[in-house]
Amino acid sequence: MKRGGSLEFGTELVAAADRSLVALLGASPGASTAASIIINVLEKCFPDHLNKSGWLPKLREIIPSYGVSLIEDEAMTRQIRADTAAVLKIENI
Repeated sequence: MKRGGSLEFGTELVAAADRSLVALLGASPGASTAASIIINVLEKCFPDHLNKSGWLPKLREIIPSYGVSLIEDEAMTRQIRADTAAVLKIENI
């Protein structure tokens, strides 16, 4: 007879089909995952608000690279790296 559960690592965002409730399951998120998780919550539960007349302008003010592929947009990548280096007071490489 097998007893107990299985130990798994990671964090998963689970949302109700009608987007009325969202839950974070699994490992306790730290600073490195919190922003990504919040963005997932916004996208899953409030997609109707993520438009030009809703929350999108403010979200892009907070996260200038939101919705931009940093792999494809070299200029944005360089800008984000320069901004980050300046804030952290490190060399921009």
